[in-house]
Amino acid sequence: MRVRVTPATLAAIVLAITATAADASATPAAVPAEFTVDTASDAVDADPSDGWCRTTSGACSLRAAVMAANSWPGSTITLPPGHYRLTIPPDPRLIIGDHPDPTTGDLNVDAPTTIRGSGARNTVIDANLLDRVFRLRADTRISDVTITGGRARQRELPFTDTGGGGIANGKHLTLRRVTVTGNSAGYGGGVFNVPDSHLDLVDSTVSRNAAGEAGGIRFDDSGTVTNSTIADNRVTDPGGRPGSLGGYGGGIDIRGLGTVRILNSTITGNRSSDGGGGINIAPAYLDSLPAPLPDIVDLPLGRMTLRNSVVAGNTVDGASADCEKAFATIVSLGNNIDAGGSCHLTAAGDLPSRDPLLGPLADNGGPTDTAALLPGSPALDAADDCPVTDQRGMARPQGAACDIGAYEHTP
Repeated sequence: MRVRVTPATLAAIVLAITATAADASATPAAVPAEFTVDTASDAVDADPSDGWCRTTSGACSLRAAVMAANSWPGSTITLPPGHYRLTIPPDPRLIIGDHPDPTTGDLNVDAPTTIRGSGARNTVIDANLLDRVFRLRADTRISDVTITGGRARQRELPFTDTGGGGIANGKHLTLRRVTVTGNSAGYGGGVFNVPDSHLDLVDSTVSRNAAGEAGGIRFDDSGTVTNSTIADNRVTDPGGRPGSLGGYGGGIDIRGLGTVRILNSTITGNRSSDGGGGINIAPAYLDSLPAPLPDIVDLPLGRMTLRNSVVAGNTVDGASADCEKAFATIVSLGNNIDAGGSCHLTAAGDLPSRDPLLGPLADNGGPTDTAALLPGSPALDAADDCPVTDQRGMARPQGAACDIGAYEHTP
């Protein structure tokens, strides 16, 4: 059958197609967007709601990509090799309640987003000491980047205002093959995880960060640390928050009631002026509990588990102090080394008060720095049930059994 299309009919079809295209361009698509950054400049998105990562010059900056992704939940941002330095200072006048200004200061992720770099040694996100690097209020996955140069200051809401020099996390964050280094804050020099948040740290390094409390990572809820190195972080001024008990952690500070699980990781060279040089665990929110502390039967309140991990060479005021706990428990699941004996590990395969013979934090191959096991280390072939690779991506085991810690020694 032949159908005759008149000029009027053809015009109507064209108008309908044009209108549909206009609607599609004005409304975010059902599928997540993908943005590839093509400039190292720190420029804002010209129109964050239009579905395009586009500055006024037509380029796609990291800030513009984050702003665009906030309108397109589930988006992916790809970062080629480069040094992405923030250059726009924060402006407190543009903060409205709990809504920080996305056009200045740190990078505010408000919708589920994936950020993929090109390797932590090649892709650097640098806050340039202007602000923290990231503030996350949605589930976020970050991989293959270095996060550095963050400095959290008092300018936003209480509680997260000075928390997280590198990252202030309020939801579920996954860091994979990431280096968080050279950041500072009042709480959580590298990463600060607020209540009701969760951090999965995998194949990553948190190093050389500083804070008044929790030099490397602060957990105010649950989290996991797998195949990762927490090294050379420091607490510079214990300060203190009302309701805090038991000191401060140079490497990891656990203050919530959720469980933090540490597997095949290395915690070394961290230092504090009080509490635990490597790990400190003590509840910080006692005023939120339903009864006065003496009436609570089910103490302890906080909980951390250790398996196949090294906690060694951490200090408080220069003295060996790997772990400290108060109203909390550290549970060994076996095969751990605690050089100073302060973690009180007694499970099968534990090696308390043993020197693991670690090298310094260095580039030992792989995407992030590690602390190598030296020949003769008691950690060699002393673990079981390990991940299939170590932090560097080296297959486990390399000997009769896999090694304790984040590093698998290669003969």
